[in-house]
Amino acid sequence: MAPRLLFSLLLVTLLAACGIPQSGTRPATAPEEPLDLSLVPPPETPAQAPRRPRSADVVHKTAAEARALFGAPASLRREPPGEVWQYLSDTPHCTLLLFLYPSETDPRLRVTHAQVLGRTRGQTVDDSDCVAALLKTEPPPRKTPGPIS
Repeated sequence: MAPRLLFSLLLVTLLAACGIPQSGTRPATAPEEPLDLSLVPPPETPAQAPRRPRSADVVHKTAAEARALFGAPASLRREPPGEVWQYLSDTPHCTLLLFLYPSETDPRLRVTHAQVLGRTRGQTVDDSDCVAALLKTEPPPRKTPGPIS
């Protein structure tokens, strides 16, 4: 009986040293949820040119996705349970405001509203110009489905 016990202890020690989880144990870190960095839906028909991203395309993104797209905000105002993120661009001279709040079903902060403002009184700014100037991470190109053969 002693050799079996010794063999079992040796086997468990070797498995632990190799990093193989024993039954009933979980890995130490959970895999991260992939980020959705797409902003613009694909064109309705292949002949249409893709449109530029707008501030409304950021709505429903998580805080991690917004940070991946725009970087760290110039200012962050906490308004429990939410936050307001402000991004500033010099060319064009504009401000992007992101309002992030948790939902009833998901405790993660998500963009619930996005707004582009001119930084000079009376200035009008094209929404898509401002968003394009502030993007740090270009959205990945969408793959268009190929012909069915």
